[in-house]
Amino acid sequence: MTTPRLTDMIAAGGRAIGRYTGTLLSVFVVQSLVAVVVMFAIAFVLARVFAMLPMWDDAVDGDLLSLIVAVVRSPQVFEACVGIGVGALALWQLASWFVVGGVLGVLAQRPEGRGETARCFGASGAQTYLAFVRLLLCSIPGYLLVLFVFVTCAQVAAPRITHALSVAELVAPLALALGPALLLLHVLWTISDYARIDLVLHHDTHDPGALASYMRAMAFVMRHPVTLVHGLVGWLAFALITLGYSYLAHGHPMFGAEGAITLFVIRQGVALARTAARFGVLGGQLELGAARPPPPRRIETSLEGALG
Repeated sequence: MTTPRLTDMIAAGGRAIGRYTGTLLSVFVVQSLVAVVVMFAIAFVLARVFAMLPMWDDAVDGDLLSLIVAVVRSPQVFEACVGIGVGALALWQLASWFVVGGVLGVLAQRPEGRGETARCFGASGAQTYLAFVRLLLCSIPGYLLVLFVFVTCAQVAAPRITHALSVAELVAPLALALGPALLLLHVLWTISDYARIDLVLHHDTHDPGALASYMRAMAFVMRHPVTLVHGLVGWLAFALITLGYSYLAHGHPMFGAEGAITLFVIRQGVALARTAARFGVLGGQLELGAARPPPPRRIETSLEGALG
């Protein structure tokens, strides 16, 4: 089997989005529900404290001084809002292992019809969930290395950042502080992606195990730089979507309840585009991952296995 090229992987991602648009929208709806719950929880906390404070009305209408005074006078309220956001992100991270496993299962098995797709999604997500958790444990040493690289580079770049007098002078030291760690983090994320694909593709027939899949994926990524380039294409699409949103929103302040609702709708559209980009990346990675030879079967060491 020939190894797919970068263009083949991008095209496979587009086909995955076109064929399973319903799955993509279902995942996006779940994300939106989480965002709505967090939004209302934070709004409830803010309303309980600031509902009777006229200064808060001025802050919502765009008065920066009123917003600063409100934040300074009630820091615990905003700490509670941050806590709600962090808790929601942690819960979504736990749910994302099920979601990614379900999406990969659908893209790998290519079921037909909504009912069969839903059953495949649920079965694959449940079957691979604990394996994905074990993959996280396998990647912890790599994340510790990323933290060490970031701290080291940040210490080297700190004097130049401190003495920078313009945005142009900040570019080089920021690149030095963040670039190596981000590049290493991209490599680790790519390895984890292909390890998940290995588990999804061969779980029933070979059951390679989380550590074996992670090591196989690491060797595969190191031998095939196209995996990293393809991942960078996905991040480039993510960045372009974000920059496009920032450009369109620049100079168009949105105040009050109407502005908040409009901003929420626009941001959800941006979130849908980002989710589609991630969905396409998974489809392309699966196209390349399916071209890999399967892992060796586990050797049965028990008496029953030997007699069987």
